[in-house]
Amino acid sequence: MEQGSELLRVVRALIQRQHRHATSTNIAMRFRTLWIAATLDRQLAHCTDFEIGDLILIAQERFHIFEPEFGICEHAKRRLMLRNAKEQLTK
Repeated sequence: MEQGSELLRVVRALIQRQHRHATSTNIAMRFRTLWIAATLDRQLAHCTDFEIGDLILIAQERFHIFEPEFGICEHAKRRLMLRNAKEQLTK
């Protein structure tokens, strides 16, 4: 995904916002994470498989290599990126 991509910028901002709200001691701020999650889901629906793979790479950086979440992200990233590469070859 291009570093200057508007979609990437929006998604990253939503992720940062959700982290901020989720760690807040204010209960009202914590409930806002539900709204942000729904907004994030709508934005992600516009992403291509390759862009989702790119976002998984960003998420994967938060996990240690021996955590199961790391393996799940790695598998999903490879699957999405390989599918995109195969589609590009058949065009």
